[in-house]
Formats: sequence, structure tokens, C-alpha cells
Amino acid sequence: MKYELCSGFAGQIKNMLEHRAIIGHSVTSYQSTLANFDRFCLKNYPDKTILTKEIAFDWCNDAKGNGGHLRACVVRGFARFLILSGEESYVMPNSFFPNQKAKLPFIMNNVELENFFYATDVYPYSNNSPLLEFTVPVIFRLQYACGMRPQEVRLLRCADFDFDNNSIYINNGKHKKDRCLPLCAKVMELCIKYNRIAETIFPRRTYFFQSPTGSAYCKEWLYGVFHKCWEMSGNDTGRGYCTPYILRHNYATQTLMRWVEEGRNLDAMIPYLSAYMGHEKFSSTYYYVHLLPERLARMDFTHSDGIIPEVSDYEEDR
Repeated sequence: MKYELCSGFAGQIKNMLEHRAIIGHSVTSYQSTLANFDRFCLKNYPDKTILTKEIAFDWCNDAKGNGGHLRACVVRGFARFLILSGEESYVMPNSFFPNQKAKLPFIMNNVELENFFYATDVYPYSNNSPLLEFTVPVIFRLQYACGMRPQEVRLLRCADFDFDNNSIYINNGKHKKDRCLPLCAKVMELCIKYNRIAETIFPRRTYFFQSPTGSAYCKEWLYGVFHKCWEMSGNDTGRGYCTPYILRHNYATQTLMRWVEEGRNLDAMIPYLSAYMGHEKFSSTYYYVHLLPERLARMDFTHSDGIIPEVSDYEEDR
């Protein structure tokens, strides 16, 4: 955490973040919000070390826009940790959290997909990162072709690729679920070409998509590059905010649509898609089914058999 915690809750916040990291839970969603909570307490309750109802509600009411719900969720999680640690704390009742309607995934149409991948192909060269113009077209095509989560494609290691058997091993995915993903030969050839180029710049690298510092690219980098490609593509931004996660959403919906068009039994096929995408429950995969009816006539970007969609060619000498 870049911000130095200074309030009376500083030690407790650090303990919570360390505990979450140890048990394998993400701390990213908590860090920035708890840092803001620390600043708030330092300013308004500098001598307090016990999380009271007054502090919790004051903190949530201080939010702007729709930020109150996020603040309430985080401070409730923090309070529950304190209780489990044997400390006194006020835990906001669960009834204070109305069920929020999930936002529909951003599903790209054929033109938007083509525009986006063309933008990745013409991504500008960088003197500070000579591999960048080759990395951008491949990392997003690979994520889309396999329906991977953004963090999964970022953290791929060279050892995870089996070029002989056209497969990728996802190590320590969400919910601690490992899985092996078969790829079509066309997608693997894309990766092999990229690997040859990357080896000339970063010999014996650890990460398949390795940054100039020798580490994996961070989340902020992936999101920043994605947004730049989206802007370069000329695609409409009026339908909502886009993130790299939409490539995973598009993979799922297009796979299901192809199965519908082929007359396959979705109930029989869903378990295969669920396992391929690393879903913990089938319900997570079934979520995409309700998106199909209005899009059956419009989505025709992929035509390949199986569950691996086609991707545009990547020219090594472009």
C-alpha cells in the first residue's frame, strides 16, 4: 500500500489486508477504500481505536454519488474481521445492503470486435518497451480466444505453454482452481510467433508477457492499454464503461450462440464451458444464456467448431 496508514485503525487495517493475502483473497478492492477510511478517521476521529456505529455511518454518509454502497460493504468486512480477531466493533446489519441489479455485460458486435483487434494491430511502437507493439495484439487475442480472466492472461508464465500439445495451463486461478485449456492450432501459432520475438528481446524470461522490468504486467497497465485500443478503434463509448473483462464475456456469449445455432443441447454443453472458463458454479455460466435471444441474429464473428473461437491473423512482419 503506497499510502501510509496513520489513524487509530492503522494497525488493524494492516492486519486485515495481511490476513486476506495469506488466505489467498484479493486485497486490491479493499486497499484504496480502507486507505480513504484511514484518512477520514485521522481527520474526524483521530483518537478513536474502536469502530463504532457513529463512525461507520458517518463514513458511509460522507460518500459522493453511489460510493456509499461500496464504503458500507468494505467497512462491514473490516468490522467482521475485527470481531473475529476478538476486538470490539460495530457490524452494520446485512439488511442495510439492498440487492443491486447486476449490470449487463458489454457485448461487442462483429464490427466492434474487428475494429478493436485492428487497433491492437496498429498499436504504436515504444522506445521504452520495444516488445509492446507485439504484446498488445497477442495478449488480447489470447484472452478473447480462451475466455480468460484479465489477471489470468497477465500472469501466464512461459512454463504454462505446451506448444507441442496446443494447450495452456492456468495455475492458481480464481477460487484456487487450476485448469488446462486446449487451444486451436491457429491461436497457438500466434503464441509461438510471439514467443520467438520475445525471446530475442527478453531471453529466458519467466512471464510470457513480461514487462521491461522483468515482472508480469500489472492490472493498471492492462486496463490502460485496453482503453487506448478502444479509443483507437473508434468504437462507440455511449453504451457504457469497457474493461478487458468484456473479452471474457464475449467469448462466453458467442460460444453459447454458436451452440444454439448448431442446435446443440445447452444443458449438456454448459458443464464443459463452465470448466473451460474456470467457473466455480454452473450458475455463473448460465448467467450468459439470458443474453442470447436478442443477439442471435447479429453475432457472427466466430464460426469455428468446439469452444475456441476464431481470431484474426497476427502478422509477424507487419
